[in-house]
Amino acid sequence: MTKKRKAKKESHSTLSSKAGLIRTLWDISQSLYQYISIDELILHIIKQMKEVMEAEGVSVILHDGPRNEFVFCWAESDPNGLVTKLKEIRFPAEKGIAGSVFKSGKAELISNIDHDPRHYKEIDYSTGFKTSSMIAAPLQKKEKTIGVLEVLNKKKGIFDHEDLTFVTTLTPIIAMALDNARMYAELDEAYKELQAVYEEKDKLLRHTEEENILLRREIEKRFSFDEIIGNSKVMVDLFKLCEKVIDLDITVLIEGETGTGKELIARCVHYNSPRSTGAFVSQNCGGIPETLLTSELFGHKKGSFTGAVADKKGLFDIAHGGTIFLDEVGEMSPAMQTSLLRVLQDGEIRPLGADYHKTVDTRVISATNKNLEEEVAKGKFREDLLYRLNVFTIKVPPLRERTGDIRLLANHFAKKYSLKIDRATKGLSPEALHCLETYLFPGNVRELENEIERAVALAQNVSLIEVSHLSEKIIKKSAAVGSEVEMKGTLKEMVVALEKAVLTQALEKHGGNRTRVAGELGLSRYGLMKKLQRYGF
Repeated sequence: MTKKRKAKKESHSTLSSKAGLIRTLWDISQSLYQYISIDELILHIIKQMKEVMEAEGVSVILHDGPRNEFVFCWAESDPNGLVTKLKEIRFPAEKGIAGSVFKSGKAELISNIDHDPRHYKEIDYSTGFKTSSMIAAPLQKKEKTIGVLEVLNKKKGIFDHEDLTFVTTLTPIIAMALDNARMYAELDEAYKELQAVYEEKDKLLRHTEEENILLRREIEKRFSFDEIIGNSKVMVDLFKLCEKVIDLDITVLIEGETGTGKELIARCVHYNSPRSTGAFVSQNCGGIPETLLTSELFGHKKGSFTGAVADKKGLFDIAHGGTIFLDEVGEMSPAMQTSLLRVLQDGEIRPLGADYHKTVDTRVISATNKNLEEEVAKGKFREDLLYRLNVFTIKVPPLRERTGDIRLLANHFAKKYSLKIDRATKGLSPEALHCLETYLFPGNVRELENEIERAVALAQNVSLIEVSHLSEKIIKKSAAVGSEVEMKGTLKEMVVALEKAVLTQALEKHGGNRTRVAGELGLSRYGLMKKLQRYGF
């Protein structure tokens, strides 16, 4: 072959090689839009590189910053099993030609590895692969080096500068693909976290809605008329009266002494009415300055008075669509009475400091322990306001007028507070109940509840509350012992005197029939016999 023909053949081979490189670059650039998986994309690129460059192996090595190590993340190689072995290898980031290129940020072509002392031979030992030549190029993104691309062992001939140029042309593409993959992974992770937040929010909303439903049911159950303890005639009449006003959207005035449960009645009326889905708010009108009460009921604007640092909604506004309960309404000042009358007449409120009126739809239930008609006669309460408030009047009887309910109430409170403070108390002894039933209870149901709460706390590890667990004032003022029992001495002595008197009365009542006495006093026959023996009957 002549020199001319030989040169022509080499030139044709060179052109063919360049055309192959260009085709590969075109194919790789197009693959950026075809592959979603970063693994598939990188493997496709290095496979194309390996074929067009006629190399024995191509690998992408990434830097693990926290550990300052290199990791073989992707590889394409002729020897079987080499890729698997490479992925198991980690080596220090400062070692080998890869470490040098990573540090310098410049690509290198090493024609003979044996002449380069930087070569990290441990990798060859571990894989059984003999590295003879190499092109190593840094993978850089935004002026930061993230790893190294290595092309190993030209199958025919040696690597040249065209190969080096080809590799350095591809490394930005690979780095960009890796950066895009990182951003996609971060976005995907953020999206998943956002989805988890939304799912958690939805769960929380559903849970809150379910809790609200259960809570409303619990409230409705708690404030149903069945939960008001009492079966005396006066209480039965009270229940019938309350049932009549449930569906009537009119103002209600509840009259009764302190401690009779007026707010409980108001809540029951609200939670059994068509307004039960609206709010129930309450305000005690006694012993509160006029300006503060006005602010509480009607709200205020920022700066309307000293301390008004922000706008505030009033209770009438909060209870829009629901009910407002005004306790001790008879304690209102004349100015407040006028403001309340205006709300009842016009259905409008004016917040303190505001230059406008606001329409509200709020049912008013008020309560008083005073005789408002007498207050009107004294000039202390507006007559026209009274007419607006007592469209429907409910009178709650004092406990002394429903002594038949004391037993039910006492046992109810005993059970309630036993559960609350984890006591074994199941109820009250007959003597204790009899003692309570003859006490006048000036503080009404509230005083009885406080008495039982105290007794439960004292009655540790016993099943029944005895007379000894009651307060001294209850025992001293009880009429159960009759005139023949002298209430003096220590508490223990008074308890003994009381029990003896009760036993004496019961024996006389039943003509000495101990079975009947035990039945009336809630004792077993054996328990009664022990008490009789103790007191020498």
